[in-house]
Amino acid sequence: MYESEIDSGMTTSWNIDRRHFLRGAVGALVPLPFLNVMENAVAKNIAGEVEAPLRFMTLFKPNGVHPPSWNINGGSEFDFRMSPLMAPFAKHQDDLIILDNMGDFGFSSHANSARRFLAGRCDNTKTATVDQFIADKIGGETPTRSLELTTEGLFTNQIGCSYISYDQKGDPIPRESDPQLIFDRLFRNPMSDPGQRKKMTSLLDRVSEDAKALQRKTGREDNETLDEYFTVLRETEKRLETMGSAANASTDFSKLKRPAPASNLNEQVETMLDLIALAMWTDQTRCISYMLGNSNSRMVFDFLGVKEQHHYLSHFFRNFSRHNIDGLLKISLWHMEKFDYLLTRLKSYKDHNGSLLDHSIVLFGSGMGHSDNHTAQRIPVILAGKGGGHLKTGRYLRYSKNQDLSRLHLALIQRFGIDMQEYGGATDPLPGLDGGAIEEYRERPFQSWTKVEGKKMTVQGRLRMSDNLDEAKVFYMDVAGEDPVRIEIEFRDFHDFNFPYHVGTPIQLAGTVTEKNGQPVLTKISELKSVFGKSKPNTRSG
Repeated sequence: MYESEIDSGMTTSWNIDRRHFLRGAVGALVPLPFLNVMENAVAKNIAGEVEAPLRFMTLFKPNGVHPPSWNINGGSEFDFRMSPLMAPFAKHQDDLIILDNMGDFGFSSHANSARRFLAGRCDNTKTATVDQFIADKIGGETPTRSLELTTEGLFTNQIGCSYISYDQKGDPIPRESDPQLIFDRLFRNPMSDPGQRKKMTSLLDRVSEDAKALQRKTGREDNETLDEYFTVLRETEKRLETMGSAANASTDFSKLKRPAPASNLNEQVETMLDLIALAMWTDQTRCISYMLGNSNSRMVFDFLGVKEQHHYLSHFFRNFSRHNIDGLLKISLWHMEKFDYLLTRLKSYKDHNGSLLDHSIVLFGSGMGHSDNHTAQRIPVILAGKGGGHLKTGRYLRYSKNQDLSRLHLALIQRFGIDMQEYGGATDPLPGLDGGAIEEYRERPFQSWTKVEGKKMTVQGRLRMSDNLDEAKVFYMDVAGEDPVRIEIEFRDFHDFNFPYHVGTPIQLAGTVTEKNGQPVLTKISELKSVFGKSKPNTRSG
């Protein structure tokens, strides 16, 4: 026992361990969030202050984005305007580092894009992903080393689409998708008989006597934390019970071995996010990866009024219509809302001298940028949380050159105190996460011009996508002192010349020009040259 000051002003010689559980009937065990009465039982820094554990979680968004709706154009590190797709989580701007010019690869398959998200490169296949290195470092102090979670079942036609977490041998780690089973694993004794589950009283009811005894011994601040925790736990239990009854009112539960599914996708995902926050808060685990869908997600978001598969809509160039692009953006906005939901949950939980988010690093993003061409350039990547002081947030970092994700992963690995000098081919960690200087993106001067000879046009300028949703498959070349050159090409040229990779950069194009409405339009490409960068970025199928 140790003597400590509790927040009621009394001095007591009573303390509990950080791994303390409430105990109750039928073997019930309930873990607890951090309380003041645990201070003498946890690690302290040199100054004698209690150190909060550092957590890591990833949230994977499938199928990339519509770049004009995601990308930030203009602005600087501290002075920038978040894009339309970022609107759902804009209120968390001070807790974010938005990374830009991440990825330096042309077309790659859905499976390779999923692998890239936590492996840095799609060919980094013989070792563990970044989350597993971190779990090895911090997972030994918690009951559960790590959780690998998903929303969607396996896509057997291209199995790599279904995984982002890989073990030390480079093999995929099985995912879990049932919130009820995860709740049982973390907070209840697992029960294989759903009929028996119905007969059980609430978990909190079974440990109520131990909870009351604990609250009699703790101070005001700890009691407030416990009240909040018990409320969240009770709400989660009720939500899980409602999920089952709403989805399977006519199901004979005595013949089933697994809990009922959610009544809709939104309910399932929000329940999973609740469990992620709860597991982190109670220190059941400190490392979680969660896929909002497979890399080529075939889910239908009918609860949003979208009737087509997400994967079909993500190919907005080849399947273009205003209806389809509107459906794609509804789905993408929903993904952003779930990111906001998670951050709001993490910020709401008190943890040591701050919030749970303050002591976490959350990696949100995708494995591709342009959703139709799977281009691994300007990949959506955001870090959230202050990482216990390891990250300086409230910033937008657009690097001067395209960066492999492996540099980011190496930086994260080292932030967690892991002695590693190389990962995924990167030997130099991504700079700037802690507020250090970076080489920022600056537009370089170049000559722009057009030359037309009969039906042949050569133009040098800066390539951009149209931000008009009614023409989302149209590109433009901006030429100084002239009207922009309109480009309407077929999918073959779009894909073969890796058009999305070059968006935002100066290039030289040669091709066939056709007159439409009195204006020249490039309709067929014969040659593409980058003014400053790669004319032919790497590609990888499979």
